[in-house]
Amino acid sequence: MSERKYDQQQDKELNIKTTGLIEWPHGVNMDYLRTESSSYADLDNLIEEYEPLENSHLVDFGSGKGRIVFYINHRFGMPATGIEVNGVAFSHLMQNYADYTTKFPSRKGDIRLQEVKAEEYSIRPEDNVFYFFNPFMINIFEEVVKNIEASIKEYPRVVDIILYY
Repeated sequence: MSERKYDQQQDKELNIKTTGLIEWPHGVNMDYLRTESSSYADLDNLIEEYEPLENSHLVDFGSGKGRIVFYINHRFGMPATGIEVNGVAFSHLMQNYADYTTKFPSRKGDIRLQEVKAEEYSIRPEDNVFYFFNPFMINIFEEVVKNIEASIKEYPRVVDIILYY
């Protein structure tokens, strides 16, 4: 089966629509990159190898349409937070949340979505798995990592940072 067909099949299973790119208008934003979903085949490989931390809570920075948020929540039952700054992508994310929780109503309280810049997101004490799929430039990434480090100092815990791309 082709990757595109597989992605569409997985989206259908989750009752979401995450295929396709969302570009920033030319010259509007130079720090944040386009919205592009991680492939489900790669995510399948990740979950085969990844052992979640105890009481895991995922934060997906640059969540786009939310593929990671819904996939990880569905596969692991892990609560998840999606962080997205692009308003167009965020509207898709909100629609996917509505569609996903219609099919899986018991998961409604497990997912939080915020339309905010990654570096302005307040890391919460329960946040301990951080996912990045090439969402922004290195200067933004460094700020986010500093925020994670500050949170760990304030609320000591083990965290996982997953970088993809």
